[in-house]
Amino acid sequence: MLENLKRIRQPVTWAVLAIICASLVLGVVRLTILVFWEKTQVFAAFQEIGSSIMSLSLVIALVLLVCACLFVPPATPKAIRLAKISAWLVAAGTLLQLICLILGLAASANAFGLIMEILGGVLDIALKAVAAGVLWVLVRGVKSGRLDLAPAVPEVASAPQPAKAQPVWRPEQATGTAWRSAREAATGARPDAGAASDQTEPTQPGTSPDRQWKPRTREGGEN
Repeated sequence: MLENLKRIRQPVTWAVLAIICASLVLGVVRLTILVFWEKTQVFAAFQEIGSSIMSLSLVIALVLLVCACLFVPPATPKAIRLAKISAWLVAAGTLLQLICLILGLAASANAFGLIMEILGGVLDIALKAVAAGVLWVLVRGVKSGRLDLAPAVPEVASAPQPAKAQPVWRPEQATGTAWRSAREAATGARPDAGAASDQTEPTQPGTSPDRQWKPRTREGGEN
C-alpha cells in the first residue's frame, strides 16, 4: 500500500493544483458575473467570494503532498517544479483573498459582523500565507543545497560478497614430470626417471673400435 501511495503522490499533487487553480479562476469569473451581469454592489461581491476563493484544507494537503514528493525516497522527477508552481499559486490565491477581505469590509452591516469577519478572514489568510512561505522555503532550500532532496532511486543494501576460495594449486609449488620417450612409458618406468636422469651431466659417447686411431704402416715395415 505504501508503494502505491508513493507512485500516485505526484499525480495527486497535480490534481490538487488543478483544483486550486480552477477555484481561483471560478472565483474571478463569479466576481465578474456578480458585478457586471447581476449588478451586485462591488464591495458585496468581493465579500461574497472572499471566503470561498481558495480552500484552506486543499492548501494544507498541497503542502503535505509537495513535501512527500521532495523528501520521501525516491523523489519524484518533477518535485522541484511542483513545489515552485505550488508556491506561486498559493501566494497568488492568498493575495487575491486579502484583496477581497479588505474590499468586502465596507459591505458589513454592523460592527460585530465586521469584527467577526476580520478575525475569521485574517486567520484564514495568515494560515495560507504561512503555507505559501513554507513552499518558498522548500524551493529555495533545495535549490541552494541547504535541504537535501531525497535520492531519485532508493539505495539497496548490497549483499555481502562470499569470501573467494583460495586455489589449491599454487604455481610456485607446482612441479611436473614426464617420460623422456615412448619406450620408457611402454616399459612402465616411473615418469620421473627421465627427469632424474636429465639432471645428470650427459656422458660423451664412446668411440667405436672401428674408428680408433691406428698408426699407418709405411712401406718397408716402418710405422
